Amino acid sequence: MAQNMYAESLRAFLKPVLKYLDDEAVAEIMINGPTDIWIEKKGKLIKTDATFSEEALLGCARNIAQFVGRRLTDEAPRLDARLPDGSRVHAVIPPIARKGTTISIRKFFKDKLTIDKLVEFGSMTSAMARFIEGCVIIKENVLVAGGTGSGKTTLLNIVSSLIPADERILTIEDSAELQLNQEHIVPFESRPPDKFGKGEVNMGHLLHSALRLRPDRIVVGEVRGGEAFDLMQCMNTGHGGSMATTHANTPTDTLRRIESLCLQSGIELPMVAVRAQVASAINVVICCERLQDGSRKTTAISEVLPLNEKGDYRTQDIFVFTPTHKDAEGKIHGYHAPTGVLPHFLGRLHAYGFTDMTEAFFDPETYGVPPPPIFHADGVHTQWIKKLKHRERGEADSDEQSAIWAEERLKKGKEIENKAREEAAKKAAAAAAAPKPPPAEEPKPAAPAPRAALPEPQKPAPQQSAAGPSQARPVPTPGPSSAGNRQPSPSPNMARPSPGAPRPGPSSTPPANKTGGSIQISSELMDDGEVTHQPPQQRQAQRQEVEEEEAPPNDDEFGSTEYAPAEEEPPAEERQPLRRPGPSAPRPTAGIRPTGPRRPAPSRGFGGGDSGGNGED
Repeated sequence: MAQNMYAESLRAFLKPVLKYLDDEAVAEIMINGPTDIWIEKKGKLIKTDATFSEEALLGCARNIAQFVGRRLTDEAPRLDARLPDGSRVHAVIPPIARKGTTISIRKFFKDKLTIDKLVEFGSMTSAMARFIEGCVIIKENVLVAGGTGSGKTTLLNIVSSLIPADERILTIEDSAELQLNQEHIVPFESRPPDKFGKGEVNMGHLLHSALRLRPDRIVVGEVRGGEAFDLMQCMNTGHGGSMATTHANTPTDTLRRIESLCLQSGIELPMVAVRAQVASAINVVICCERLQDGSRKTTAISEVLPLNEKGDYRTQDIFVFTPTHKDAEGKIHGYHAPTGVLPHFLGRLHAYGFTDMTEAFFDPETYGVPPPPIFHADGVHTQWIKKLKHRERGEADSDEQSAIWAEERLKKGKEIENKAREEAAKKAAAAAAAPKPPPAEEPKPAAPAPRAALPEPQKPAPQQSAAGPSQARPVPTPGPSSAGNRQPSPSPNMARPSPGAPRPGPSSTPPANKTGGSIQISSELMDDGEVTHQPPQQRQAQRQEVEEEEAPPNDDEFGSTEYAPAEEEPPAEERQPLRRPGPSAPRPTAGIRPTGPRRPAPSRGFGGGDSGGNGED
């Protein structure tokens, strides 16, 4: 249930490339950033118009990491994982990935591939399939080698399917990719360390555990580190029939690759001892390759021989793929054939029931093809069929025979090409003659459900004054204190009053609003009459009063708007100069005025008098 939920959520994250995930003809999806997405279809790379947003692509990568229980953070920006259908995923996030989050999804066939399918696809011949089956049954240690995208894991899956069902199989992988059909399988998967650097379980640890779990076969997904030395020990200590994959191009390069990986284990051994372990542990190397036209071929099946006197590796090819030509469409044609070399374990094959593998089984002429010109048997004493005994003696092919075989190879390649064209034409004709099914009607999008009517917003009720709803709320203005003398409220925009200007006394009260409450005025009158703040309604009323020179309204219109009568202006000779409170006289608080006569301001001149006199003695 949880896996189904994860699969559905992941499909939602991968919606821009979902049609390529469902397309069986697409082998790989390469996301090089949010807007640069490619696919591999029939061996060719094709750019798509699919796009992601950076946030959605990063969320998709972290969703995959969460499913496999691994970390994908700035500290661990790389991820090896798998999808629920078994597809392999590798992801790298910024800033390591300079173009944005990079994801590669390598898909596998939904149907289980068999070795007969490979024969049908032309990846190998039936004779090669029979020989591989014999190597598996007699428990020869097999190593599958090839480059990136050459089909190593797929081929290992197919070779592993030939293991008898009554054997106990232990699989060890970095990320689970193998899909075996046998009943008795014990799969293991390595685990990277956590953010504190603890809890790591590498493939070497799992190989050590596998040896204690009574395995009949040990299958390692890919050897890429020091665990190669542990694998060689497994193969050399009675655990025959083990299998693994690695990155290499030729059989000899495969042995050198395993040797270099063994040296990464940190075990200090002489070079000759390591080479002897490798040559003794591995019996058969199967090489596969992705050709220029995108097709995948099994290019060689080789036997590993003991080291020579100089301590160098020796291999001999049993079957090889010989390319002949490239047609106008870019397709590479060739043929698989035995080299004519007899394997050293031919007697064991006969003892285990493979009696059909006689000398004729390894003769190219049996299959109507010339002997391949390329074979890895330099410096090796090999056994050849009778027609090629001169090669066993180290003699070169005669010029006449070489020319005949070269012509036969080209003729065989043309025959294979014509046969492929005929089969393609037959398939096209059959497809054209078959009745075409009526086109499926595209489902019409369902009409959106009508939205529920939203309730109309209720308008707030207008506030009614004490005088009644028909009376508009007036702007409060100060009323007159007498018929002949008005005292307008001061404004910050008005000029500073003169020292003798009258100021409202402490009995002045703010006007009340129509609802009976007083208007909140936070202004403070300084002792010099300057107002720090006034309500905007009061300032607007003052502007109208000054500009229009209208008579002030009656007190009854605004309710209680009475102000205290202004003090009469004293005579000029009794006026005292204003002063600001100094350190000795603290500033009065708002609403409180100092009482009593003011003291004269002290003189600030030099020589014109002091603070207590007028300069006369």
